[in-house]
Amino acid sequence: MNAFSSHQHQFAQDIMGRSGANNFCLFLFSARPAQAGVHFFCHYGMSAQIKTVYSQRLWAHDPFLNHIKQQGANTQATVLDRGQLEGNDNQGDSYWNYINRVGYRDIVSVIHPYTPEIFLVGGLMGQDRGRQYGEVTATHSVIDDLDNFVGEAASELISSLIAPMLTIEPVGAAAGLALTSRERDVIKALQVGYGNKQIAAMLSLSEYTVENHFKRLFRKFAVHNRTALLATVQQLGLV
Repeated sequence: MNAFSSHQHQFAQDIMGRSGANNFCLFLFSARPAQAGVHFFCHYGMSAQIKTVYSQRLWAHDPFLNHIKQQGANTQATVLDRGQLEGNDNQGDSYWNYINRVGYRDIVSVIHPYTPEIFLVGGLMGQDRGRQYGEVTATHSVIDDLDNFVGEAASELISSLIAPMLTIEPVGAAAGLALTSRERDVIKALQVGYGNKQIAAMLSLSEYTVENHFKRLFRKFAVHNRTALLATVQQLGLV
């Protein structure tokens, strides 16, 4: 997870570009009293100074983090935007004052919980840079792609931590695997002969996201093309 693949970098920057944002970040947030803090995995458009200020002290006043900390028992991914939080918590004044001073106007975050105290947070931010600034447009496709990106990063992070502990290799790459609901939708569309463009339209996704789903499915079932993927999941009785 500390080293993103070129595909992940491209996917993150594609999400940022389509949303109109000119800042993007992904970080781990720990709300554990003795280990509270944030750890960035990637950030695009965000200056080193802003990242340092946020990492050192500003995170403790961030209403986004305070909100998800209070909702820690929730096991579902959460989507938050600036309009939902600004003005609701006086403790966040120092955060908003700094954010406004450095020109951040729009903020949209997707939060995936690991535990009630540990979260993976992906954010899209619009920073006022004169002509370069465009309002962040959080369309269904953008949010779905951001959620997909954060969810994939969360899975990879867990895998990278667990893999070294395992001493027994699985019998087969597809052994005991199950499809997520979204993966099942993609496979069913593949069954009727749809291409990426048709699948994207049917599921209200971008073609880039559909391609990303197939790449993950290829890795998941250790296959190299769609014909082999379809044959494998059918053999396993997953569709």
